[in-house]
Amino acid sequence: MNLKGYASTQSPVPISVQNMVIRDYCARHGHDYSLSDVEFMQGHHVLLSLLQDFDGICAYSMGAMPELPISLRDGQEIHFALEGYFLPRDREMCETVWRLKSLMA
Repeated sequence: MNLKGYASTQSPVPISVQNMVIRDYCARHGHDYSLSDVEFMQGHHVLLSLLQDFDGICAYSMGAMPELPISLRDGQEIHFALEGYFLPRDREMCETVWRLKSLMA
């Protein structure tokens, strides 16, 4: 699958490092990688645009994602390079992680 990268300046990890992790994830899992679009401001405007335009997205981390729910089209996938999960396959695990994150906030 061709995955479009997604990185965020909201992460304490530099964009260059986020892109290296995403690129490595794609190579290890046999995906083609398109250079990341970067979310520079608060919110998730770039992510929402990517969800409309691409069938596969690879985000640096689940921490870059907005609160649930995330609606996916049939056949659409979102991969999380740092954690190694992807939606829709690992939806239950992702929802558990997001619930724990909200409880810790």
